[in-house]
Amino acid sequence: MKILTLGLLIGAICLLGGASALAYNEAPMLRVKVAAGELPSVEERLPDEPTVVKVVEEIGQYGGTLNVFAMDQTPWNDMTEGPERAGYLAVFTEDANIVGHLAKALELSEDQKSLTIYLREGTKWSDGHPFTVEDIVFMFEALHWNDNVETWNDMPEVTRLKIIDDYTVRLEADEPSPLMLPKMVTFIGSHWFMFHPKHYLEKWHIDYNPNANELAEEEGFDSWWECFHYHYWWATLQDLNLPTLQAWIMKESTATYKVFERNPYYWAVDPAGNQLPYIDRIVSHIVSPEVYQMKVISGEADVAFCGTSVSNYSLYKENEESGGYRVISIPGGGGADVGFGVNQNHSDPAIRKIYQDVRFRRALSLAINREEINEVSFFGMAVPRQATVLPSASYYKEEWGEAYAQYDPDKANSLLDEVGLTERDRDGFRIGPDGKALSLIIDVIAQWAEENMSSLELVTEYWGDIGVKVVVKPEEAGLWEERRDDPDHSIFGAPLEDAEEVTNYTERADAWDPGDSADMAWSPLWSVWFQAKREIAAGRKTLQDFAGGKLPGEEPPAEIKELGEWIEQRNRVEIGSEEYTELSQKIFDFHAEEVFMIGTVGMAPTLYIAKNNLGNVPEVYDIGYYDIALSSYGRQLFWKQ
Repeated sequence: MKILTLGLLIGAICLLGGASALAYNEAPMLRVKVAAGELPSVEERLPDEPTVVKVVEEIGQYGGTLNVFAMDQTPWNDMTEGPERAGYLAVFTEDANIVGHLAKALELSEDQKSLTIYLREGTKWSDGHPFTVEDIVFMFEALHWNDNVETWNDMPEVTRLKIIDDYTVRLEADEPSPLMLPKMVTFIGSHWFMFHPKHYLEKWHIDYNPNANELAEEEGFDSWWECFHYHYWWATLQDLNLPTLQAWIMKESTATYKVFERNPYYWAVDPAGNQLPYIDRIVSHIVSPEVYQMKVISGEADVAFCGTSVSNYSLYKENEESGGYRVISIPGGGGADVGFGVNQNHSDPAIRKIYQDVRFRRALSLAINREEINEVSFFGMAVPRQATVLPSASYYKEEWGEAYAQYDPDKANSLLDEVGLTERDRDGFRIGPDGKALSLIIDVIAQWAEENMSSLELVTEYWGDIGVKVVVKPEEAGLWEERRDDPDHSIFGAPLEDAEEVTNYTERADAWDPGDSADMAWSPLWSVWFQAKREIAAGRKTLQDFAGGKLPGEEPPAEIKELGEWIEQRNRVEIGSEEYTELSQKIFDFHAEEVFMIGTVGMAPTLYIAKNNLGNVPEVYDIGYYDIALSSYGRQLFWKQ
C-alpha cells in the first residue's frame, strides 16, 4: 500500500511529535467568550491532533485587523478567493511528497483504484458541528452523482464510496486512477469539490427533505435547487451562516466591503500550540482597479498581491518608504503571463480556415518582440518564451520555450502571404475573406487588461505591423467566461497557468487539452465533443442522452483526437513513470509545432506587498495551490508589537 502519513503542514511542512500533548492557547477575544460561557474551551474546539503549521519567521502575536482591497465581487481577490477555497485535505512538502493536511493521512491502494482518507477526529465546522465523512458523502450524493442538479464533478473516476467509520472513507474507482491522490492538494480536495456541511445544507435538498420545494417557496425561490444553490454556492457567498473550515468567517457583506472574523473552531495551531489565525479580523474593500493601485501605494492596503502587476513595479518601489510597506518579489510559475489562444472552431468557415492554418498562428507568434515586452512591461523580470510548461519539468525540452518565439517579422509577413492574405487596404491591413480588413478581436477580462495594457498595446502594434488589425475587448469576468465557450470569438487573452509540473499533472494539462483548453479557449466546440465522449466512456451518459442521439459540439480531426487520447492516457499513469514522460513529451511536442496558444513572456514574479510591521510574510511559492493567499499563509500573518 502507498501510505502517505502525517506531514501536517502547509508551506514548509513537518510533523511535530506529540502535537496533541501541547498546552493550547487562544486569542484573547475568544478567551473572553470562553469565560462568559459562550464558547467551549480551546481544547474542546480543536481536533484531537490539530494540524501544526510551521511559521515562516517566528511565533506570532494575537490581535488586530487586516485591511485588504479587491477589484470586484468575484472570489479571486486579496482576501481568500472567497470563504470556501481553503482546507485542502492534503498538501505538498518541499520535496514534492503528498501528505495529510486537513486530513490526518491519505492512502492510495497499490492498484491505484482506491484512495482512503483519514480525517482528524474532533475537527469542527465554524458552527461547532463535527466535520466527518458524512460531509464528503454528501458532496458526492447530493451534487456529484445527482443527475437533477447542474454542477461540475472533478472526481469523475470515483464510482463508489465506502464508509469505514465516522472519520475514514474510501473513494473507489473502476480503473487505476493515480490522479485521485494529487487532486487532494488542489481545490478539488477542498470545500469546493470534496465536502459540504451536510448538517446545515440538507434541509434545502429534495433528496434529504421532501418538503424542500415548499421551503424554497417560503424563501422566495421557484425551486428547491435555486434555493439550495443560494445557500451553498461559494463563488458569490450570500448565506453568511454557511459553516466554513476557513480561518475567518464572513460576517458582513455589502457592495463595497466584506468583513471576516476569526473562526473559533479553526483546526490548526502553531508549533507553540497557539490556535490560528493570529489576526482577529479582515476587512476586504471593493474598489475600482485605479483605486486599488492608489490604496497600495498610499500604504492603506496591509497586504496586496492578486491585483499587483510587474508593470507597476517602479510605482510600488517609489512609494515604498512613504507607504510603510515592502515589495517582495516571489518567483513566478506562469507558462505565459500574457498569452493568447487562437480559436480553432470559429463559426465563420472562411475565418476558421485561416485560424486553422498553422502558418497563420506561427506568423502571429513570430511577429511578437518578446524581449521588448519583457523590458517595457515587465522591467526585465520575466522570461521571453513560448506558451509551454516550465523548464523545471522533468520531461522538458528547451525547444518548446523557443518554438516560433524568435522576433522575425519578415518571416511572419512571408507566412501570411503563403496563407493567401496578400491583398491590403489603404491602411496597410490585409484583406480578409469578407473583403474587409482582417481583424482579430482579443477578449480579455477587464481587470487583467488593466494590469497588462502595455503588453496588449505592444502586441496590437506588432500584429498591425504585419497587416493584421487588432481590437482588444475588455469584459467583466462573468461575460468573459460565457464568451469562452462561444465559437464566434477570435482570440482569448489570459495568463497560461498550471505550467509547473505537478500542477500541470493534477490539472490534467487542461489548457493543452482539446477537451478543455481552459482560459485559452482555443477549442470550444471540440471541447464539447470530447467532454460528451468522455462522459459516455465513463458510463455516466449514453449517446441517447444527447440531442438527436448525436455527440454535441464538433468532431475533431484525427490528430486532435490523438492529442486528447494522449492526455487521457497521461491521466491514468503515475507521475514520474517512463510512460508519463513519453506521453508528456508527445503532448508538448505537438503543441510546440501547432502553436494553438501563443506566449509572450512567462515566469514573471508575483509582487507581494506587505506593511513593514506585518510578520510571517511569505517570500517564496511552495509547491501547490494559491499558497500565498490569505486562506493559506494568512493564518500566520501577525502585527509585530
